[in-house]
Amino acid sequence: MSIFLILLAAGESKRLKSTLPKPYITVNNKKILEHAINSFKDFRAIKKTVIVYNKKHKKYLNKLNQKKHLKNCRW
Repeated sequence: MSIFLILLAAGESKRLKSTLPKPYITVNNKKILEHAINSFKDFRAIKKTVIVYNKKHKKYLNKLNQKKHLKNCRW
């Protein structure tokens, strides 16, 4: 059985009144999206991670260190 992890990363952060989209705000030296990815890194049953993002925010996603944080991810 293959398990896919789907992370929703399309928040615009309007209620936070931030200029950055919510998934890319830094908390404790990591982006919120990185925290979400890291929280599932020890689940060996997960074969793929799919990140659902707002196409307007692709530039922020591209800035993440893909090899370190986004192994087996698709977007």
